[in-house]
Amino acid sequence: MYQVRTCVGCRQRGNRADLIRIINSQGFLKIDTLKSLSGRGSWLHPSSKCLETAVERSAFGRALKAKMDHEQIEELTNFIEQAEKMLKN
Repeated sequence: MYQVRTCVGCRQRGNRADLIRIINSQGFLKIDTLKSLSGRGSWLHPSSKCLETAVERSAFGRALKAKMDHEQIEELTNFIEQAEKMLKN
């Protein structure tokens, strides 16, 4: 049976394997590439549109009670762009 999670961007449900997990690490966002780090996590489709929507809605701040600065947004954007490229190939 598949584990289903909800994307904080588009609010659509998806399989855990298809989503990126982001955690609150000492008040800052961190990408959990192995999806196994301890702590509260939020889930996001590997899509620039979902990231953009999540940032506009301040979804990470609410879901993880963490502040998100420009550097973290840039890091997430780069990670998602790489994921999008890999999915296209």
